[in-house]
Amino acid sequence: MNFLLVGTNHKYSPLELREMLSFPQKRVKEALNFLKEYEDLEGAVILSTCNRVEIYVSTRSPNQTESQIIDFISRYHEIDKARLTPYLYIYKEKEAIRHLFAVASGLDSQILGETQILGQVKFFLEESCSLDFVDEFLIKIFSSAISFAKEIHKKTKLSAGKISVGSVAIDFIKEKFGSLDQRNILIIGVGKVTELVLKYLKKEKTNVIFISNRTYAKAKELAGQIGAEVVRFDNLKYYLCKSDIVISATSSPHFILKKDLLKDINNKLLIVDLALPRDVEPSVKELKNISLYSLEDLDGVIKKNLENRLKEAEKVKKIIDIEVEKLWSRMQNYRGEFLRDPEGSLKK
Repeated sequence: MNFLLVGTNHKYSPLELREMLSFPQKRVKEALNFLKEYEDLEGAVILSTCNRVEIYVSTRSPNQTESQIIDFISRYHEIDKARLTPYLYIYKEKEAIRHLFAVASGLDSQILGETQILGQVKFFLEESCSLDFVDEFLIKIFSSAISFAKEIHKKTKLSAGKISVGSVAIDFIKEKFGSLDQRNILIIGVGKVTELVLKYLKKEKTNVIFISNRTYAKAKELAGQIGAEVVRFDNLKYYLCKSDIVISATSSPHFILKKDLLKDINNKLLIVDLALPRDVEPSVKELKNISLYSLEDLDGVIKKNLENRLKEAEKVKKIIDIEVEKLWSRMQNYRGEFLRDPEGSLKK
């Protein structure tokens, strides 16, 4: 078997393209079933997050599979290959393994050292496993990367300090808005990003936190944990008029906040869109009383929080190089034994 990766991330492509290429979690199995049409594939994992879209595959014919994966992305998302290929990176074998280790550890994230990506790697691996679209080769590489990332976060300071999207978003809002004391904040969406945002909002003296979601029961459950008021989605516009700040992070494939909905709002409103695909129609920026920011606008705050983790990151990169060489050597010299190893973790 051969290990191959085709993908793009926040370093290689604009938000607009990643938005077009994203695979919503609810549709990942559908996409994997589409991938099964390619006979050379023994297994595949689609990793789609706010900042990356990557497809990892185990294949008998790496050169042929490379073009097949690009063809799949083009067909599935109905995007011309000529528009797509300038933004893609392709890694094979050892380099693909090294990249996966870096991704799982948070080294390749927009927020260096963030830990949310590890849970996402696990989720997307499980989706492939549920469809029996993995072989032992693929499972072993991913389980090794996951085990390694867990150890890195335990034994280094790579994740020390504020590193989540939630903490960075709140720091960004405070930088733009000043104090959050007595501010009304409306949160749209109930998911991992929302939970991270709420974790840091608890420390602020906000007046009210409204939580709105299309699934009211989920919003009520999360609101109960922090004593927040729950807003039914049908009443969204009314509460937009009462808010100072809106943080939106849903998994909707369509815009939640459109220009027509917001054009009659007279209060000044700061909106931070943390979703991909985006929740807020970009033309909202044209409205006089509204300031709209997206994931790409968080870079300034991220850079300020980066310095303390850069030294740790260099250490981790060296450790990755050593561990990948060990893993690669075992795969090359003892491939049969490697595939029979039940442990699923790197030998230290």
